[in-house]
Amino acid sequence: MNLQQHLYDALLHATTPDITVKARSAYWSANYRLHRVVLVQAGFFNSLFTAGFAETTPQPEVTVVFDDTNITRAAFELCISRLYGGGPPLHISPSLKPSTAHPLTTATIDAFVPEGHHPATPRFLLSLLATSVYLSMPTLAAQALSSILSTVGPQTVLTYLDFALGKPISANLNEPDAAVGLENVAELLHDDAASLSGTSIYSIASDDPSRVFHYGAISDKIGEAAACWLTRWAPDMLALEERKAGVAWPAIWDRGGLSIDWICALAASDTLFVENERARYDFLRSVVELRRRRGLVQVEEDAFKRVFEDGIHYCNMTMEDVIYISKDSSPTTKQPFVSIAVLQASHWQSSILRQHITARPTSAPSEPRSPAAPTPGSPIQKEKELGITLTTAEIRARIAAADPALDRTTRYYLVPTDSSQRIGDNGSSVHPPVSDTNTISMDELFTTSFPVSGPASPTAARPSGLARASSGEANYFGIQARRFTAEECVAADAAGTQRWTTQPPFRFGVEFWDAEALPDKARLYSQTVWCGGSLFNAYVQVVRKKGATQLGIYLHRQSTIDVPGASAFRGDVQLQATTPQRERQGSLRQSSPPMTHVRGLSLPTNSPPTRSTTPVSVSPSSISSVSSLFSTSTATLPPAPPSAPYRDSRQHVSAYFTISCASATGASQTRFASAPDTFSVSQSWGWKSSSLRTEEYIDVGETAEVPATRGREISLRACVVLGLV
Repeated sequence: MNLQQHLYDALLHATTPDITVKARSAYWSANYRLHRVVLVQAGFFNSLFTAGFAETTPQPEVTVVFDDTNITRAAFELCISRLYGGGPPLHISPSLKPSTAHPLTTATIDAFVPEGHHPATPRFLLSLLATSVYLSMPTLAAQALSSILSTVGPQTVLTYLDFALGKPISANLNEPDAAVGLENVAELLHDDAASLSGTSIYSIASDDPSRVFHYGAISDKIGEAAACWLTRWAPDMLALEERKAGVAWPAIWDRGGLSIDWICALAASDTLFVENERARYDFLRSVVELRRRRGLVQVEEDAFKRVFEDGIHYCNMTMEDVIYISKDSSPTTKQPFVSIAVLQASHWQSSILRQHITARPTSAPSEPRSPAAPTPGSPIQKEKELGITLTTAEIRARIAAADPALDRTTRYYLVPTDSSQRIGDNGSSVHPPVSDTNTISMDELFTTSFPVSGPASPTAARPSGLARASSGEANYFGIQARRFTAEECVAADAAGTQRWTTQPPFRFGVEFWDAEALPDKARLYSQTVWCGGSLFNAYVQVVRKKGATQLGIYLHRQSTIDVPGASAFRGDVQLQATTPQRERQGSLRQSSPPMTHVRGLSLPTNSPPTRSTTPVSVSPSSISSVSSLFSTSTATLPPAPPSAPYRDSRQHVSAYFTISCASATGASQTRFASAPDTFSVSQSWGWKSSSLRTEEYIDVGETAEVPATRGREISLRACVVLGLV
């Protein structure tokens, strides 16, 4: 018998214990005969026995009172067993694990558990995380967190979201009270009246149902994953929920699912995956009617009214859609969803933008461009702008001067700066260590999920608090659409340098299928949209070089000639984040160097985003010739130019944009933001990125040819936010 087995046998049979741990909780109490030399591996017990507390003096017993009701007996016993080098292996039901083949897990959970394994249900994983964090066992906590993040799906998303919001885990339903194989380790106490003698370092908390349990960055990371999943799969889950079809899908949008506050935040989110603002309206309308069938609730009705007024950008709809909405009324209440006043205000707003665009003189014929791109905010750049932005300093001055032209209720939208962020995480950075020497610390465990690169150039500065999305509950874990009043603009930007606009940005969702089937540097396009007199679309490219594969996503100002067809259903792709290279499409840049793995919860990075100055010049005929090479491998719809109420005749326009790319299964998103850039016709701006897990989605062999489609059912979904300045 080796030493590890000897120690574990001592746990199972309570052989030669030198300490009795009296564990007390509101819902369970037990004594454990253990060994100090083993317990001190956990940070909690190490501090307890060596940091000068009364317990440092050898004594036969110590009482530990768990005021956190998320700490269960089974989770505590499994933690203890891991200190002894043993314990049952955990079994996660395969039906809880999304994959690229089945990104939405099944509606039912497979209850089969192999003999000798402990069922790692969502409830148990959350309890194990809470317990291991309490006991300061970071490696086990990282394993639990990784398992949680890799099992976000229809059956678990609300459970995980509730945990992130501080709600206690649910009652034990058909789960073992004790850890499997450790049923006889505990001496259960059923009468606790006299059981609290001995040394205690904590007091029992009152049984207050309003208490919340929050675990800092760990809770936020779980909340981010749940929020990202909801924004990616919202329309899909709503369709399943409405259809029912005899399948017990969990309620997400119906009563008993998300709270009304979360529904409104998701419906208004810039990263909600819907095709356009009309699709956003249709989605929200369906959710409202789904809940109204259960009866009217005034609190919900008030919230719905606000989100219909403030959460949808009607000014970016076609006139046909606005007219339709003006006549649309609820079959339940017989009242319109949106007031005429709101629609009229949006029409006025779009008319003002049209006036700014069409009343300006057209650009003079372009001269040969210098290698350097215009610096944002420079005189050259401002010549191409509409003049519809204000700085914080200008807003502050108007407030101080009591400018009558300043409407205190007007909503302002932040013009972003160059940045890249990761919201949520797929668990890649918290995988269990491969050896005893490759461990993780508690500080690393609590690292935020989306660090950004340090400044390396004026165009790649560290995002400020405004540029960086919040990951907390108050901002719905980073998915809340941010709108500011004049006073809020001033309060949020003490330096006074940020730029703002009152024109709501144009939002649209794009989806790409079969990116893995693309030849090197070929393009796969999204649908083409009309925004402020110009046509735009997005496209992806795969760049394969020896030892590295990069996936690029770009925003493109489309020519009215040869509008490409949009990618259609077939295949799969995932874009995950490293810190990317920011570049103009067409520049001949080397691929990023290999990434260095960083333990903990941080996003591995290499160099900060950089701007390339190489201009683009791509003819429609060259695009067509390349497209013909892979037309049999990727499916595209026939070209469908959007309706164009008017045309921006300027040769160059200035626009900011954000592209939020959802991960393959939805539990994270990579968010790229760009300060205003100059777009000429057929000009593209975007990013390409190496990913730690690219090989799961795109063949990355050194001599990889165009890979065959592997028949998965996942796509790359992204949400684009585009604003003219």
